[in-house]
Amino acid sequence: MHTAFMRQSLRSVHRTASVISMLRRNLSSPTVLQSYTKIIEEGNTGADEHQLKAVAALDTLLTNIVSTPNASSVFAGVDQASPSSVQSSQASPAQSAASSLFSLFSSSSSSSSSITSVFNSSPSSLPGVYIHGGVGCGKTFCMNLFQATLSSVLGPDTVQKKHFHEFMLSVHQKMHDFKKKNPGAGDPLPHVINSLMKDGKIICFDEFQVTDVADALILRRLFTGLYDQGCVFVFTSNRKPDDLYLGGLQRDLFVPFIDVLKTRNEIVDMWESDVDYRLVFGQYMAEGVYFLNGEGGDERFEKVWEGVVGGGKVDSMTLRTQGRDVFVPESVEEKGIARFNFWDLCGKSKGAADFLTIGQSFKTIFLFDVPVLEMKDVNVVRRFITLIDALYECECKIVVLAETRPEGIFKVDLEDANCDEAFAFDRTRSRLDEMMSEEWLKRTEGG
Repeated sequence: MHTAFMRQSLRSVHRTASVISMLRRNLSSPTVLQSYTKIIEEGNTGADEHQLKAVAALDTLLTNIVSTPNASSVFAGVDQASPSSVQSSQASPAQSAASSLFSLFSSSSSSSSSITSVFNSSPSSLPGVYIHGGVGCGKTFCMNLFQATLSSVLGPDTVQKKHFHEFMLSVHQKMHDFKKKNPGAGDPLPHVINSLMKDGKIICFDEFQVTDVADALILRRLFTGLYDQGCVFVFTSNRKPDDLYLGGLQRDLFVPFIDVLKTRNEIVDMWESDVDYRLVFGQYMAEGVYFLNGEGGDERFEKVWEGVVGGGKVDSMTLRTQGRDVFVPESVEEKGIARFNFWDLCGKSKGAADFLTIGQSFKTIFLFDVPVLEMKDVNVVRRFITLIDALYECECKIVVLAETRPEGIFKVDLEDANCDEAFAFDRTRSRLDEMMSEEWLKRTEGG
């Protein structure tokens, strides 16, 4: 594809925040296709056939939602202060006393119902859309257009968007808080489900993936409850449903949830798209954001740090999240910048909550000593994936000193090429390419 065309296309495709803002101001776009056409015409670019396939499925869903009698009230958020709309039978003493993840999340006669019965119990629960494809093909872009268009038609209190990492983190935190405040009260999940609907019953999940056993064991009950309350979902993922949680611990307990996804959603395959917009975007790499060890890279990385710090005072500090301390060895708080050794972040027991706190506290992150990783380092790889996801969602700038270019950070043997980490890291590589670009630096703020 022609370079000038790609530059123009990427300018229009990747400014999703401004896209959503524009569409919310302009209420004359009642369909996703019209919203998509607006963006294409504004950027003087051609439409992408694979994105159009996703747009068509999302328009069908939008039509079904808007055609629902009293749609604005049916899909409006549930007030947490009101009595719970989620009815739950009293938990048995054995359930109340259960403390392990397995006993809390596994299916039991008192806590799970037939999957098919849920579909018949809630006529307002419409089939959703599950979009899967390679990194950078425009899945999130299409989802953002759907969210913005529907918001302009029904109002913003009917539709919400969640990054899946962040969403599951909040679910576990809400369950923990409920049990802490209500000891012996039984199953916390119905109360959690009610609170999740406060911002609207149409929920868009971006970057849907399952790598954690605690998430895998709870998902069927969680989504069954949400479906039962009339929620509708849009998913984006770089995994087709049948490949979710592939090779995961106790996957047999997760497989019924795959059946739920396939039954309750139109599945849109975008894998034939051979354009990674973020990768092409990243070809226009800004100077001074990615350095290689040796041949002066260390010195240039240090000079950029010193230049950004300027006359600011470098101090260590401690952030607090969910009862945990996150130590920041070097930061200039007033400038919103911090510097970390890779192993301090990814070589230790840290998770999404820690990384999101860092991303929310600083606008520019310097990361050094990024190594070449292999499958034996899989836990480190997972943390690095989660770190980049968090910084990307927080729209942070990032300056990196590494052993190799982004595409070489995770070396995968042929037999491991289909593992979850390899798929997830492909997205990480793509996001790093985008975060290294001049366009990213221009559109992010601060730091």
